Amino acid sequence: MSMFIYDRASHFISCLHLVDENIRRKRKDEANIRWIVIGLHDALYAILIEKLTRTDGFGIYNDNFEKTVGNFYEDGLSSNSQEFHDLMEKSFTENIAGIGRLLQRANLKSEVVINESDVEKLSRPSLGLSHLKKMRNFLAHPRPMLSGYYEHWLIDAFEDTIDVIREVATLPGYTRAHYDLDEAQVILNSIEFYLRLWAMRMMPVEESKP
Repeated sequence: MSMFIYDRASHFISCLHLVDENIRRKRKDEANIRWIVIGLHDALYAILIEKLTRTDGFGIYNDNFEKTVGNFYEDGLSSNSQEFHDLMEKSFTENIAGIGRLLQRANLKSEVVINESDVEKLSRPSLGLSHLKKMRNFLAHPRPMLSGYYEHWLIDAFEDTIDVIREVATLPGYTRAHYDLDEAQVILNSIEFYLRLWAMRMMPVEESKP
């Protein structure tokens, strides 16, 4: 029996392929939007995990566990110690920090944040990412209620998320890249192309003057 486990490289690229496949559809429906939203969210999450994972395997976990790791190093303990192996073992049951917290740790020049409240007071790209996060939470766990999103609202959120993915991709990272940067750039370029086409179809055609 095969076991499939999370792989940072294939997950990031697979999410981009998922977005690219669905954004190419000329007619968009709820299913297309669902996979574009989830794909972009998870692609950003994957690249953040890729870039923030340190050589010791830490740097991406929840604040409480990362504080424990920090205390380990402050005590001057060695990576060859039993305490370090205990930390590694414990990490298997610890939650990875949320995407908003990882963005804070990334300390991007864009100063992007994800807020759950007062979202409309944010400027882009924080505005778009906060909208995308809210959409992702709804679409990944749909509830029996009416919900809809205006196209221009979607497009802005997608544009902002792609910009942040590109920004995160420029971070040096602590370990070698687990994905092909050239392949990622090709897919991102394709996504942006079809996103522009989508935006152009939304633009009203000016009536010709008599």
